[in-house]
Amino acid sequence: MKKTLTKAMNIKFHPRRDDSTDRLFSYLQSALPARIETMTKIRDRVFLLRSGNTFFMLKAYSSEEKLLQQQGFTAALREAGFTESYIFLKLSDHPLFFENAFYGCQEYIPPSSKPFNYLAQEERDEGLALLAKYHMTTTKLVPEFKFSVPKQNIWQKWQERAAGFKRNTKIVNYFVPKQLTAEILDWSELALEGMGENLGQLYAAEPVILHGDVAHHNFLRDETGRLCLIDFDLISLGPETCDLLQYANRILPFMNWSLESLAGMKGFTGCLANKAFLYGLMYPADIFREWNRIIRLKAYYNPARTAPLIELTVNQFNARKRFIEKVEKLTQE
Repeated sequence: MKKTLTKAMNIKFHPRRDDSTDRLFSYLQSALPARIETMTKIRDRVFLLRSGNTFFMLKAYSSEEKLLQQQGFTAALREAGFTESYIFLKLSDHPLFFENAFYGCQEYIPPSSKPFNYLAQEERDEGLALLAKYHMTTTKLVPEFKFSVPKQNIWQKWQERAAGFKRNTKIVNYFVPKQLTAEILDWSELALEGMGENLGQLYAAEPVILHGDVAHHNFLRDETGRLCLIDFDLISLGPETCDLLQYANRILPFMNWSLESLAGMKGFTGCLANKAFLYGLMYPADIFREWNRIIRLKAYYNPARTAPLIELTVNQFNARKRFIEKVEKLTQE
């Protein structure tokens, strides 16, 4: 942002904003050396701000330590040659602290009119290639961040997620037949047992800085057509296999759970020789994650929220079961 921008003298309120957002808007007018003309809420505690012809993102963090970690990591990522993301902007000499949260200002990446998604194989391949470039870049950053970034323990995380789903089955079974949830839990037990027996193989690879949330909305195509990777809140240290397992779990529903199609993707070729990876493919991470989330939020009464989960859990059940049977055979070879 240009330093020539001057501080606003008047506060511009918007009738559709809640009181907290208006208070934040007012606070920013005094805290930033720029006239903030509009502030659009993107999601909870994430905003798009406009100052003249300049746009930037404003995002809240629970602690100054977390904000500083994100600022340092994105700067190091850019310096190491990964330009397909954002860096933080230093717009104030003092931390932006408002209502128990620290706020950071990020570069705005103007989006393409055609959002990225996992529907087309070309998009899935492109996302995987960008993730590979990100992993290759972060191998150089591990020494710098090995003490400030937590270590990934996907096996323990998935054990806890399965336990949470098991506790929630009484609610899930209002929407999903009991025999299906029982079999899904069996898949998770098989997957976790197999992964546990092969953890040495999983963690034998050199660590990278994992992204941790490779959902389609964290890939952003900009207005020039370039694909970018955003949102590093869940970074951790571990083998790239952990991100690849999550990526596979994200794209397989759009591939009709085809093991052959997954094996044909360049980024997964070597993974299928890794038994820990194969067992991880059988773990129903998406089912557990999404049901646990809407139950935690008490949003399961909303048909608009449960319908996609019923599609994921019930309507895709047979295709997923055939996929798991094929993967299980590979583990026996």
